[in-house]
Amino acid sequence: MTASADWKALAGRAFDAALAAGHPAGVTAAAMKKLQADPTAVIAVGKAAAAMATAVRDDGCDAPGIIVTTDESHAEVAGMTCFASSHPVPDARGLAASEAVMDLASGLSADDHLLLLVSGGGSALLPAPADGMTLADKQALNEALLASGLDIHEMNVVRRLFSKLKGGRLARMAAPAAVTQFLLSDVPGDRLESIASGPAVADPVPLDHALALIADAGLDRLDFMPAQLRRIADGTADLPLRAGDPVTARVTSHLLASNTICRAAARDVLSAALPGMEEVQLPDLAGEATDCAAHLAELMSGGSKGAGLWAVTGGETTVQLGASPGKGGRAQEMGIAYAARMHDAGTGTGWAGLIGGTDGRDGPTDAAGAILGSDDPFDAAAAARALAAHDSYSYLDAHGQLLKVPPTGTNLGDIGIFIAAGSGQQGD
Repeated sequence: MTASADWKALAGRAFDAALAAGHPAGVTAAAMKKLQADPTAVIAVGKAAAAMATAVRDDGCDAPGIIVTTDESHAEVAGMTCFASSHPVPDARGLAASEAVMDLASGLSADDHLLLLVSGGGSALLPAPADGMTLADKQALNEALLASGLDIHEMNVVRRLFSKLKGGRLARMAAPAAVTQFLLSDVPGDRLESIASGPAVADPVPLDHALALIADAGLDRLDFMPAQLRRIADGTADLPLRAGDPVTARVTSHLLASNTICRAAARDVLSAALPGMEEVQLPDLAGEATDCAAHLAELMSGGSKGAGLWAVTGGETTVQLGASPGKGGRAQEMGIAYAARMHDAGTGTGWAGLIGGTDGRDGPTDAAGAILGSDDPFDAAAAARALAAHDSYSYLDAHGQLLKVPPTGTNLGDIGIFIAAGSGQQGD
């Protein structure tokens, strides 16, 4: 085998390690072994809710519970009621799920121990509009936020203001019960208040800053907003919990998995396998997919006078689709764009690159992403057409470069793994 083929295989093993480090059932099962007190109730919210709840049941916990997840992840778990809800814009099913969650939480006592399982997507799946708001208002807010240009943390700052459950309110509703939360982070920086908008986490963002975000993004023009802002101004609104609230002392939080944790697992594999090569610190995967890929290729194609370079990074890029896009996803587009720039560099040295989604699904396809190497056949003209038409899947499929893994049931962002030979080292 050539170095390129060996490195593709190594990148694949590193990606498998990343997925294992973030697998919802595995990390939840491990966390249950360390739990000090038996739960008397379970609430699981997010894309990985059913997988996490199943792991809790498999550990022997028979506490009653509620699961709120997507249609794709819906599953029956013995002794628990599973609601399917809509993401990214909430629907009436999410409203019904919210009512069930509030009924369960508000009925707990000081003798109870609530186990809260939180994963990505919970903000939309569990809408619970604030007093004075309707589901239609909540839907309008979510649609406006998605089109606002605000980042995920800023969107969740706004969401926390207009909810009965977000911003620590679920923990307050469950008081005086103790709350243990297991979290899977799908947000940059793993800020707990942003994971599903923090149903058991105090809001660290000052109210003035939140109100400024609303004004700057033009959200104050939404029909329901003036009345809600008046409630906030006159002190009648139910605001998020703040640091120091006595409720927070009864909450214990454990971050079980994140993109950062997945990256570390992949990094461990490469570090052990490539002891003579230099690790490069790459920027996060962010911005437009092809632009990001080109920038990473520039950093990796500069070469090294030593044995070579390797790097692991992660995050999420974006793709601006045209009117009639083909089949593919952001990771697949990144793979083609990365290969195109590496071939353009013409260094004559070997390289391999892998970009994949931690949920095992990139866009509306059955592939997690792309895995390519310098020795793979490369058709520059066909690659350019595939990128222009957003038809990356067809190109990669034809060249045997699709990355396929079983779905994981959670989304912790994308992982990028890159290896390149040094300037004095040939790729074969």
